[in-house]
Amino acid sequence: MVSTLTEPFQRGTERIRSDHPGVGLGLAIVTSIVHAHDGTLTVAPRPDGGLRVAVRLPAAPSPDTGR
Repeated sequence: MVSTLTEPFQRGTERIRSDHPGVGLGLAIVTSIVHAHDGTLTVAPRPDGGLRVAVRLPAAPSPDTGR
């Protein structure tokens, strides 16, 4: 199920918080932003529940060297 959570309107079935149901767009938006910046997004389940989400973006070029 974790692999589908970055698709629009997908939500986990065993949500911890019920006071803010959401619509399942958060990770889909993050995915779009990360890909637009040539980054990577990793989503993995945690053993005790929840998710571990990691975003990696390439370093910005140095203004002095252009690299």
